[in-house]
Amino acid sequence: MPRRTASPPVAAPLYDPRAQSIVLPSAALGLNKHLFVYTPPDLPPGMRVPVLYFLRGHEREWINPKEDDSRGSTNVIDVYLRLRAAEQIAPFVLVFPGLSSDDNTVPSVLTNMDAPALAGNAPGVGSGRFADFFFNELIPYIDAQFPTLGGRARGLVGFSLGGAMAIKAAAQRPDLFASASAYDGTFLYAVDRGRRVRATDSVIRNPMFDAVFGVPRNTQLIVQNSPANLILRGDAAALRGVTWMIGYGPERHEPWQANFYRGEHLVGCLAARGLANALPHSQFADGDHTWRTADAFAALALPLHDRALRAAG
Repeated sequence: MPRRTASPPVAAPLYDPRAQSIVLPSAALGLNKHLFVYTPPDLPPGMRVPVLYFLRGHEREWINPKEDDSRGSTNVIDVYLRLRAAEQIAPFVLVFPGLSSDDNTVPSVLTNMDAPALAGNAPGVGSGRFADFFFNELIPYIDAQFPTLGGRARGLVGFSLGGAMAIKAAAQRPDLFASASAYDGTFLYAVDRGRRVRATDSVIRNPMFDAVFGVPRNTQLIVQNSPANLILRGDAAALRGVTWMIGYGPERHEPWQANFYRGEHLVGCLAARGLANALPHSQFADGDHTWRTADAFAALALPLHDRALRAAG
């Protein structure tokens, strides 16, 4: 059975001293989860600003300069600060939550897992109720403890599986978010007008999703949490209230350095509902599946988030 009692806090490595390291006890998961939060140090007292949630899996990934060799010595906080210095964006609170096992071997896909016991001994999974943790615990905690505006003045930025989670969260809860962006998202293919997913998709069969989707696969759960299906089946008026930004690498970099076909599919699902992609694929003609390109994507997306979130706030 999964653990349901809180584990003692463990100090997280300091990947960037500009971000605050937090251990948040989760009743939903039955354990503690790490996250990082960056609060602009120049905010005047009493000022509240929009918040951006950066998703990937492990909380370190967006702020670890050494997450891969492409990044050099910078991370997305540096991207944010460059845009601030150029007066292209106003202040945001930046949140980097842990949405995988603590060793980053078991993804949650921001879902209440079907079979968390199949995570084995991977730490940081607990009950597997990651959707409950994110929507019902983390977001209220951030709004209570940090100078955020609340309402719909929230945005999501994701890379790879984090991109799928970002679009899933916004499509599932458009009442909470005014903008959502994804670079090279690992989107599943929707079929039958969003009622099913492509059963032969190799991503669905990957054993690392056993805890999330169960064995045999819980196809209903997959459909209920697949971004493309949520777009195709969601309330059109509510979805129109979100600014969608979808970027992905070029076709020539398939299959290992781009999710071109998955990105094209998601953009097609948006178009089928009359929803525009505010950040066209043409921006990423030389993109690849690295943190260098993920940061470049963030540099283009953040000004669009700024516009959407100021309007929502």
